[in-house]
Amino acid sequence: MSETVSAPALDDETSAALTLFNTYVDADRDRTRREKRIKKAERAKDDAAAAVKKLAERGSAEEKAAAESAYRDASEAWRKLRDGEEPDEAPAKAEAPSDDEPKSDEPKSDEPKSDEPKSDEPKSDEEE
Repeated sequence: MSETVSAPALDDETSAALTLFNTYVDADRDRTRREKRIKKAERAKDDAAAAVKKLAERGSAEEKAAAESAYRDASEAWRKLRDGEEPDEAPAKAEAPSDDEPKSDEPKSDEPKSDEPKSDEPKSDEEE
């Protein structure tokens, strides 16, 4: 014997107040999302600027041009977001690897190290 529970009937004043509250909640969520997008775009711009600075000392002309282009794109995307516009496309990250990314000669975190057994290989008695 299951009873169906229905929402209580609301008067016009309560309904209007709930609608107004929901409008404020939606606006707050939109503002929070926009602030996060701006911060992310600012970090991308700062990362691209760091790559340009790093390559200015010891990069090839092609690498410098790519880094400068990435910086211009990231800066433009950040400016548009800050001014309330939608950027044309997501800013591309700089070509140069950052300090937290693994270098090409280092194994990636999802790859097993050479001295560790692969997950499908049985472990020996010494390793357990």
